[in-house]
Amino acid sequence: MVISPAITTTTVPSSRICVRCESTMIVTYDELECLLCGYVDYTYTPPVRLRPKSILSTGTRYVLRYVGDSKSLSETLTYVKLKRLRNRVVFGVKCPFCEKRMDQSSLSGKRREVREERYKCESGHRVSLLPKKDGSMGWK
Repeated sequence: MVISPAITTTTVPSSRICVRCESTMIVTYDELECLLCGYVDYTYTPPVRLRPKSILSTGTRYVLRYVGDSKSLSETLTYVKLKRLRNRVVFGVKCPFCEKRMDQSSLSGKRREVREERYKCESGHRVSLLPKKDGSMGWK
């Protein structure tokens, strides 16, 4: 005699059961539809999903690699997130050494490279964000 293994069933909400053929209905666009008999439940209202309103609220976070000449820093990463400053969007940089918040600073009279941005933390660490040749960014 063969003993059959226990069959596990998943419970489906009663609103997702077809009233004609009692099979499971699926959500297509904004309606519940039965794939076996074609019944459509027009009274179904999909749950409201809140969408992010701006790029700032999506939590976009970039991970930047070191692009300078130091071999000891070649594996060091820094994290950059977009933040709002008055009426514009700027980078919120996290210090790769002490992980504190960094503020944008001037380049102190040095010749500015193309689109270079300098940041400094409370501990005195300085980081420059530089665009790379492939269009991505790195830090130095």
